[in-house]
Amino acid sequence: MAFNFFRKRRIYADWAATTPLHPRVARAMKRVRRVPANPSALYKEGVEAKRALEAARTKCARLLGVKPEEIYFTSGGTEANATIIQGVIRTRFERDDKKPDEIHVVSSSLEHSSILEVLRLFANRGVRVTYIDPGPDGIVRADDVLAAITPDTALVTCMYANNEIGTIQPISKIGAGIRKIKAGKENSLGAEFPVFHTDASQAPLWLSCDLEGLRADAMTLDAHKMQGPKGVGALVARRHVSFEPLMAGGGQERGKRPTTESLELVTGFAEALVAAQEGREPRAEGARQIRDALMSRIKKELPAAIVNGSLEKRLPNNINISLPDISDPELAVLFMDKEGISCSTKSSCLKGEEESYVVAALDQSALSWRARNTLRFSLAPNASERDVSIIVEALKKLPKN
Repeated sequence: MAFNFFRKRRIYADWAATTPLHPRVARAMKRVRRVPANPSALYKEGVEAKRALEAARTKCARLLGVKPEEIYFTSGGTEANATIIQGVIRTRFERDDKKPDEIHVVSSSLEHSSILEVLRLFANRGVRVTYIDPGPDGIVRADDVLAAITPDTALVTCMYANNEIGTIQPISKIGAGIRKIKAGKENSLGAEFPVFHTDASQAPLWLSCDLEGLRADAMTLDAHKMQGPKGVGALVARRHVSFEPLMAGGGQERGKRPTTESLELVTGFAEALVAAQEGREPRAEGARQIRDALMSRIKKELPAAIVNGSLEKRLPNNINISLPDISDPELAVLFMDKEGISCSTKSSCLKGEEESYVVAALDQSALSWRARNTLRFSLAPNASERDVSIIVEALKKLPKN
């Protein structure tokens, strides 16, 4: 998407970090500003606010293939991830009277830091965590995930689409395997475990997010990754999933997220999800064509560049490359910025990290520069051939070692 900053046309190619607010989302949010009341209030205005809140929840439920009461609005994807991970583990601690070393979690080494950091906290307390590495293509094998599950496994969490390299994971295959495991435990203690969760924050603009189709028990979504407002996300969890709330307080969100809901933000979330899912197929096809054109030019004109991750099973707007001879990746981003292009070197949540742990997981060889010298382009749906030419020409001019 082109922005007119300081009267200079720019190319915003960092949609994986955040997306611009969709005009229809802005309009929907503006309409509900006239409702000033707390949705928990009993008087007329409060009832009106509650009705609008539940209408937004119902709209989301239809798109996600769940019941309205299975959607819990949060402050974003980070809170949703923390809620399900801590909530399931604490259920095993407190309700089922398990010791830390009697609780097991399976995840992948590709996960967003909002998942890995929470898992690290619990690992430090004795919870056993198994991390599944991807293949060189950035895809975690479903069989590897399923093989790691033990009778003590409380949770399996695997992201739907990676935020750095865009690879799409075999979520429905993993979910189907987990259902078979749980079916064999029917009518026994612990039959509801393992809970299968997927962080789908990067997916709605490009992929179906029907929870049943994914064979998942729980899912994380974040509005600002799908042209919605910042500061609102959702945890979608089936009714059979038992999880303790992250916070104590009031009874909002059926006691799972005790704080006053923002009607404006929730409305924006719902409208963004509708816009994202309704137009995703033509949007994805258009983005894929431009992405492939950019990838082809990079391979031809920068032959030393390595494309990180599968070329087929990836988000249609994502290209992540490693360049062996750039002097400094952050300086490269600043150089691209000067050329009128917004891109990134890794996840925007990884400030201070010298290299991408995601790319490092793909390559165990001596190519240490590969995880350090990364550039990520996550293109706008309306990116053009002109954008491709500008990006490639700027890459060719990057300062070298």
